[in-house]
Amino acid sequence: MTKHQLVSVFFIALFLFILYQVLLIFSVFSHAIFWAALLAFGFYPLFQKLNQRLVRNGWTAAALVTLVIFLAFVPAVLLIFLNLAGEALKLYEWFSAALADGRIKNAVDSFRSLAVVQNLESLFPDGAAKERYTEWLLDLAGRAGNWGAGQAAGLTKNLLGAPFGLLLTFFLVFFFLKDGHKIYRFVYDVTPLEDKDKAVIFSQTTGAFHAVLRGQILTGLAQAALAGIIFFALGLPLPIFFAAMTFFGSLIPVLGASSIWLPFVGYLAMQKLYTKALVLFFLGIFGISLVDNLVKPYLIGERTKLPYLVLFLGILGGLKIYGLTGIFLAPAVLSLCFTLIKIYREKFL
Repeated sequence: MTKHQLVSVFFIALFLFILYQVLLIFSVFSHAIFWAALLAFGFYPLFQKLNQRLVRNGWTAAALVTLVIFLAFVPAVLLIFLNLAGEALKLYEWFSAALADGRIKNAVDSFRSLAVVQNLESLFPDGAAKERYTEWLLDLAGRAGNWGAGQAAGLTKNLLGAPFGLLLTFFLVFFFLKDGHKIYRFVYDVTPLEDKDKAVIFSQTTGAFHAVLRGQILTGLAQAALAGIIFFALGLPLPIFFAAMTFFGSLIPVLGASSIWLPFVGYLAMQKLYTKALVLFFLGIFGISLVDNLVKPYLIGERTKLPYLVLFLGILGGLKIYGLTGIFLAPAVLSLCFTLIKIYREKFL
């Protein structure tokens, strides 16, 4: 090995070691950095228009857009969580009242009267199945009540002083907006690839993030709004709570929003409210869930050029590995992988 090669190997090894240490240091703030980058990415077109047409000052435009995001998101999130906490407590009270006046007992008895359920109950000792139903319902109500009480207490405790993570997130949003083009250009320039390949890779990655952000958020909001309206119109309990739950449920593949509205169909049927059960069933399938099945694959799959099965499994795996951030990261990583495969085939095969 020549001296030049030795120096090159040492430099690369040292650089990779230092880069790893830097990543370890900043991994402490990974969630704040990710959500700040996502918010800045989503609102960057607004920043560009404001900077080019009105204020013509990067600092002022970034500050205004950051303020807009803060005023739009923080009160809304606090309001949603306060409502969720309060309605979770109402859910526990509703369960307790339903147990006291016999509504839960009647619902369980109606459920047990079904032939399929009776066949399953024959596998258990007399009365054991009924006790299991009641214990399960009580446990569910207790968990909801405890969660609501915990959230209400936590929000009350931290309401006067904003959490450090929230402040850090919006601090980063400001700098990502102001210096976003510089960060993008720096990463683009130091990426050791040919210009043609870099252009394709960066374009595909940016497009994938746009598609995922737009698809997940817009679809979830549409489903949550539909669910809230339908629950309110049918006189179902806690429409705000279950609308918010529908938004979070819509982010998860497989059952999605149906994990929220479908159990209510069974509950209404057990209460012998067959008309409401049928209305909710059809509005759930052809309204709430249809939005997910039609809009999300179009908004995400068409732009990322990913087969729906690959996208579906990727989001599931991303949730398992990265948590909630995996919903946004996994499609972008998969899209990048397919782009690299395409470049590899063109260059080496």
